[in-house]
Amino acid sequence: MRSHEIPARQRLKSGRAKALAATAVAIAAGVLLPGTSPAQTAEWAGVMAAARKEGRVVFYGSTPIEAGQRLLAGFKKAYPDIAIDYVRGTSAQMVARVDQERAAGADGGDVWLGAEVLWFQSRDKEGLLLKPVGPSAADWPKQYWRGANVVAIGIEPFVMVYNTKLVPTPPRRYADLLTPDFKGRIGANELAASSVVAWYDWMEKTQMPDYLARLKALNVKLYASAVGTSQAIASGEIAATPGTATVTTTKPLMERGAPINFVRPVPAFGFEYAAAAFSWSKRPNAALVVLDYLMSVEGQTILYGTGEGASPRPNIPGSMPASEIQVFDASKYTPDVVRAYREHWNRIMK
Repeated sequence: MRSHEIPARQRLKSGRAKALAATAVAIAAGVLLPGTSPAQTAEWAGVMAAARKEGRVVFYGSTPIEAGQRLLAGFKKAYPDIAIDYVRGTSAQMVARVDQERAAGADGGDVWLGAEVLWFQSRDKEGLLLKPVGPSAADWPKQYWRGANVVAIGIEPFVMVYNTKLVPTPPRRYADLLTPDFKGRIGANELAASSVVAWYDWMEKTQMPDYLARLKALNVKLYASAVGTSQAIASGEIAATPGTATVTTTKPLMERGAPINFVRPVPAFGFEYAAAAFSWSKRPNAALVVLDYLMSVEGQTILYGTGEGASPRPNIPGSMPASEIQVFDASKYTPDVVRAYREHWNRIMK
């Protein structure tokens, strides 16, 4: 297993590990699961056999690296016959990379887990995504399909994050981190994904019409992603961020003893991670195995059983309640809308 990261700045910890491993073995063996027909089971057995022949898969991920590493560890245990290479980058980086690979016919990624839902939907309409045929697709909640071949894998809220040594009183509201005390001590994200665009837009429209101007007046420091923002808070480079960090970028630092904590505001605004397997993949069967793993009870437990977000699957222990997160509507953030908002944001913030 190799792991790579596009410039940016684990373990499977669960008392359910043995049960999860048993689930993976059953899936890998093509055992008939609830909601699957004998024909579907036979089809999946064929996919599994072909995936083992392919022997390798390239998984692109835009989740924080700790979540990606947990997934890799779990996949390797469940499917030891399929080597997996992991390449991580922001959603914006991965969109550019995948589009270039497809245009060039290059051997690159086979499956991607990222936050650009609209991009996935556009590729789906063009007939460029593989149909999920694994057992986990059979009982996937209908409301979390984002197209015939696009799956909403999970929901993450944007949270306020602060350094507990530098901010002794936890913030309760967005405005609490916009006081003069935070001048030069606050950070926020660049517009690396449409979900971040949507968050800033939502803040201006529903919370504070002058939000960007207030951020700018505090000499806000900008970071490429939530990973960098959270790491800067943990190191004391900045004291807090008012909302563009995520639990998945914060909790691993907390577990390593960093003086950092988060608050999930009410209302909480969030985004979905989607996933799909590419029709131009050089290893299409192995790509479908990864996609099925992301949708499985085991994959969902690895991602969201830690309390870092909300699983579309019901009854995942430790998952946040999906109903408590207002998810942005990707269909409203077309390329033209995103482009116009970037221009607006840049005029104020840069």
